Amino acid sequence: MICNVRIDDRLIHGQTAAMWLPHYKVNRVVIISDEIAKDEMRKALLKMGCPQQTKLSVFDVDSAVDKLGRNIDEGINVMLLFNNPMTVLEVVKKGYPIKSVTIGNLGNKEGSSFIRKTIYVNKEEKEAFLELADLGVKLISQMVPNEAEDASVIDDIRKA
Repeated sequence: MICNVRIDDRLIHGQTAAMWLPHYKVNRVVIISDEIAKDEMRKALLKMGCPQQTKLSVFDVDSAVDKLGRNIDEGINVMLLFNNPMTVLEVVKKGYPIKSVTIGNLGNKEGSSFIRKTIYVNKEEKEAFLELADLGVKLISQMVPNEAEDASVIDDIRKA
């Protein structure tokens, strides 16, 4: 079962490994990224950051939509992890239903606007978030599991 869909541009890091994975009792993390799926070095580094008891898969968008559509998550807890909202939007447009996305960290970069805490969005990210919201995807801001979910983040994104 997909227990969480998260956007965090850091992907696998201390918070993910120490807090999110145990919180949801995640058996498998699926990173969805066309770019990372082609980068063997980056995949190896991400696997090193993933706890031993948690399987890590890295798929490009088309493979992810296919595999998720065939229920690779059946009987286990799976976290879908993205490093940007554009890829989430692409997955949704290709037919894989995502009902809710937790936004963790999107770091400050050139051309981005501060939204809140550790969330900065540029024009392309803002447009993707707005389209996801228009498609009925619930967007939640939440850095760590013991922090309250905040669904008003879309209002701040709209103002950016």
